[in-house]
Amino acid sequence: MRNIKNPAGFVRKRVGDLSAYSVEPIPAEVILDANELGLALPEKLRKKIDIAIAGAPLGRYPDPEAGELRQAIAKKEGCRPGEILLGNGSDEVIQALIAALCDPDDKIFTVTPTFSMYRQIATYLNVETVEEELDDNWDVKSGDILMNIDKACPRIIFIASPNNPTGATFNRDALASIMNTAEGLVVIDEAYVDYAERNIGLLYEERSNVAIIRTLSKTGLAGIRLGYLLADERLIAQVNKVRLPYNINSLTQAIATEAFNNWDMFAALFEKVKAEREKMFTKLFVLKGVTPYPSEANFILMKIEGDTEAVFNSLIEDGVRVRWFKDARRLNDCFRVTIGTEKENDRFLKALSGAI
Repeated sequence: MRNIKNPAGFVRKRVGDLSAYSVEPIPAEVILDANELGLALPEKLRKKIDIAIAGAPLGRYPDPEAGELRQAIAKKEGCRPGEILLGNGSDEVIQALIAALCDPDDKIFTVTPTFSMYRQIATYLNVETVEEELDDNWDVKSGDILMNIDKACPRIIFIASPNNPTGATFNRDALASIMNTAEGLVVIDEAYVDYAERNIGLLYEERSNVAIIRTLSKTGLAGIRLGYLLADERLIAQVNKVRLPYNINSLTQAIATEAFNNWDMFAALFEKVKAEREKMFTKLFVLKGVTPYPSEANFILMKIEGDTEAVFNSLIEDGVRVRWFKDARRLNDCFRVTIGTEKENDRFLKALSGAI
């Protein structure tokens, strides 16, 4: 029998060169680093969810088409069930899109800085990522991006709006120009749309080259891992071919169906987060040594003057965990802070004031 000294040698070079997604387990009492919704779900909704969970047939495979759930989403979104593809989180939706649309050595296009999983997934699928640098206001440069998309000929253009980690929504006219001129599929990732004043809407009904990604991960249900794609039925039917069977488990289907059937109960939560976001921004704006950027998401990106590492460590010592992009170009002096409860936000602001 052949002796294999290191079985990691079986792994493809592209995968071996990647870094696995990981979250450093830093203990903290106030966790504001993952863009989750820290507010409790309404008690009435929790009771409905508890009943749905109790009735889930755990001894059986889940509905492979998640028919009831897609009906609930369709009602909420004002679309047809056939225009919906479900994923175990939006990461799986992104993976399915790239796997279905891109051959090895094809290209996807996105902006930078943005959500890291577009590049990560493309890389292990042997697809090249072309990135467009955002301007100083974290917006797209309309003329440059159109020219560079045309030059790259990407199969997919991924645009997160509101963008993570900047919190900015992009110029609507620039997005419309991209949709009108791009040869590839334009995917607008609206993970944070519930905290924004504007959204793209059902543009895929007007343009067959546009698709929308949304998720429950930012709405108080991150633990169930549900993302979904809204697109032309003909595209959904093709991408569905690479979706793994039974990818949405029975508990997720039960919980998410109740959530979408009672979507009106979330409105007060979203408004509370937006109000807390504006309060935090106002206080950060007058804090010496901090430059906050306007946000339409459930977080705020801020630039820290001076010794960023010392400020970060001081926050940790005070029991507050935020996201520091220490290895990211243009962001290595920035923190991204999730909008938490009023008490959590006040504790963060007090800790930051003491650290600056």
